[in-house]
Amino acid sequence: MNGKGKKGTNFYELLGIGENASPDDIKKAYRKLAIKLHPDKNPDNPEAAEQFKEVGKAYEVLSDPEKREIYDKYGEEGLQGGGFHDASSIFEQVFGGGGGIFSDFFGGGGGGGGRGGGRSRGPQKGDDIAFPLGVTLKDMYCGAVKKLKVNKKVICTKCEGRGAKTAGATQTCTSCNGQGVKITRRQIGPGMIQQMQQVCPECEGKGEVIDKKDRCVKCKGKKTVQEPKFIEVPVDQGVKEGEKIVFSQEGDQFPGTIPGDIIVQIRLKADESCPFERHGDDLIYAKKINLLEALTGFEFTLTHLDDRVLLIKNKPGEVVKPDAIKVVPHEGMPMHRNQYVKGNLFIKFDVEFPKDGELSEESKELLLKALPPKAPVGMLPEQHEECFVEEFNEHRHRSEQRRQREAYEEEQGGGGGHTCVHQ
Repeated sequence: MNGKGKKGTNFYELLGIGENASPDDIKKAYRKLAIKLHPDKNPDNPEAAEQFKEVGKAYEVLSDPEKREIYDKYGEEGLQGGGFHDASSIFEQVFGGGGGIFSDFFGGGGGGGGRGGGRSRGPQKGDDIAFPLGVTLKDMYCGAVKKLKVNKKVICTKCEGRGAKTAGATQTCTSCNGQGVKITRRQIGPGMIQQMQQVCPECEGKGEVIDKKDRCVKCKGKKTVQEPKFIEVPVDQGVKEGEKIVFSQEGDQFPGTIPGDIIVQIRLKADESCPFERHGDDLIYAKKINLLEALTGFEFTLTHLDDRVLLIKNKPGEVVKPDAIKVVPHEGMPMHRNQYVKGNLFIKFDVEFPKDGELSEESKELLLKALPPKAPVGMLPEQHEECFVEEFNEHRHRSEQRRQREAYEEEQGGGGGHTCVHQ
C-alpha cells in the first residue's frame, strides 16, 4: 500500500492502525477515538472537535473498499471532489444514532438535558453530499446541461432495508439491550466507584444483531447498497464560479431517515482554446496589431463564445497606443437569471513595431514625409562625442563591469592601495 508519503493527512496514522488493518480493526480504532474526541464530551476544546472531524473523514475513506483503494494508490489528493459526509453523521451511523446512546455517552439524561435527549423524535435528514462540476466559459455564456455520475447509497430492494432475509431475523442485542454500549462499574477506592462505558462488542454499537446465515445476500446486512445515479445539471447563462445547484433529497438513503441533498458547485474548467478571460460580468480579449494598423486604423473579426462573428474596428483618425484598452459595450457575459443584460467586452491592444532592418530607406523617406517632424537637436559644440544606444543585457553589463574593475585593480598593483581616482 502507498498511503504514506502522499499529499494530506495519513489516515492510518490518524486512527493509530497499520496499513494492513482489517475492517474490524478500522472500526474499533474509530469507535475509541470518536468517543474520546466527540464535541459533546469536549465542549471547551476546539482542537478535539477538529480531530473528531479528521478521524471521521479517515474512517469514511478506510471503511469504504473503493475509497481505500484510491487513497492507497494516490493519497488524499486522489479523493478530491469525492463528497465527504459530516463527522456527526458518521458517528451516528456507527453508533446507531439514537438519543439514548448519546445521553448515556455524554450525560444528557432522558429528559432532554443534553444534546442527545433533546433531539427530535421524527425522521432525521441525512447529510448533504457536495460535488464539483467543471464547466467551460462557453458553457457559462451560452448555458448548458451537464450529466454527472453520482455513486450513492440506496435502500436495498431485496430486503427492503431490513438487512436480513426475513423480517424477524433482526434481533435486539441482548448484551447491551439495544443501546449499543455497555456500562461497567468498578471500585477504585473506599466509597469510590468508577463508571465506564464501552461499545458493545456483540453488536459493534448498532444495538441489533443479524445472524450471518440470515443476512441479506445483496447488502450483506448493511441495509443499503451502492448504486450509480446520473443527474442532469442545468448550467444557466451567466452563472458564476462557486454557484451551487441543489438537488433536494437526492443524497444517500438509509432506513428511517430523510435523504440529504446533492449539492453541485460550479467550477471554471481551463480551456486553452478560449481567447477570453472573465472578470465578473465583463470579458477581456487580447489583440495584437502592427504599427500601421495602430496609426491608420484596423479591422478584424472576432468569433464570440456563442459563435457570432463580430467585426471590430476603430473610429477614423483614432491612433491606438501600446497597451491601450478599448471597450465594446454590452458584449460581455450575460447576467445570471437576466441574460438580456450583458457586461462589456474589453480589448487590450499590443502594438507590434517593425523589427531591426525591416524598414527600407524608401519606407523611411515616406514616413518622414507622412509623420510629424522629428525634434531638432539644436546647436552642437565643436567638440562632442557620438554614442549609439544598445539593447540592455543585465548579465553582459555586470560582466563588463567586473572585467573593468579587475583590470583596474591589476593596474594598481592588485588593489592593495587606497588610490582615489577622480573622474
